[in-house]
Amino acid sequence: MALYWCSIFRLARRELRRWEAHARTIPDLGLRAQALEKLRSERLVAEGAAAFAIFAGSRHRRDVVRACVAYEVMYDFLDALGEEETADVLADNRRLHRALLAALTPDGPPQRFYPDATVREDGGYLDALIAVCGEALARLPTHRHVVPALRKFAERAAEAQSLNHAGHRGGYDLLAAWAATLGPPSTTFEWWELAAGASDPLGVFALVGAASRRETTAQTGDVIESAYFPWLGALVWMLESLVDRSEDSISENHSYVAHYETEGAGIDRFATLAANAAARVRRLPCAPRHAVLLAGVTALYLSHPGAADESAREAAAAVERAVGGPVGLLVAVLRLRRRLR
Repeated sequence: MALYWCSIFRLARRELRRWEAHARTIPDLGLRAQALEKLRSERLVAEGAAAFAIFAGSRHRRDVVRACVAYEVMYDFLDALGEEETADVLADNRRLHRALLAALTPDGPPQRFYPDATVREDGGYLDALIAVCGEALARLPTHRHVVPALRKFAERAAEAQSLNHAGHRGGYDLLAAWAATLGPPSTTFEWWELAAGASDPLGVFALVGAASRRETTAQTGDVIESAYFPWLGALVWMLESLVDRSEDSISENHSYVAHYETEGAGIDRFATLAANAAARVRRLPCAPRHAVLLAGVTALYLSHPGAADESAREAAAAVERAVGGPVGLLVAVLRLRRRLR
């Protein structure tokens, strides 16, 4: 925590100020508004992404922060653009979300990500996010060992987000059918839990952090990938859906948590996801740091005002008990941070 607040947090804020300054120069008024709104509303999430720099020594800490913050800012920006109505929502989303993969494979060829049918002048904002993420990742000593696992996360997230945004108009049958093919054969997941786990970028940040360590191998990347997908990713994305439940109920946003038939079933599943996520991080290299990060990202959502709603309170309490560790302390710190903002 001392490392985060005294070093990483300051680096993250510097990066966010940089992206805010760039966003203010976007010529297209609609793109500018969406970029700035996402930077404002998702600021705490981007600061949390930077926390994965606790794996890095001082030599590579700034690069991990730059890569993670740029990726999260880009992810949120793409999420906003993906909600726009276009002639072919699914095809346009798939093209747009190729940026998630491009940012993690810096040796790839230049691409266009905005739909052909539209002319969007973003002042180089999206290309800059991709470039900064890729350049920072390439400077990490073992980044090549984790690229295969990073590709898996990016490809899954791109398809999950594309199908989810397309489902706003035509229903979620395609998303359900695709997600049902992702589950490990030895465990039982609901399709929306797998879709949630596929969408979440947390595993990307864990792999970027691991790439800063010289002892990381390709096997390390595979072990991290299997822990973060689907268990940790599903837990985190379902928590986001839980705290946004009231807001989603009066909007067109897809509520993953609403798929549970009863409130009791949802509470049981949250407890199961949290317990399994906590068990899996204990088996990872640098397990104590992964455990602290799991507690931190859990606290990020449990500190959200939506976690205090009557419909969310019991599930939130079940998650806090299952994750354990410093969650309670971190919830208090993050509630104070939200009030100060």
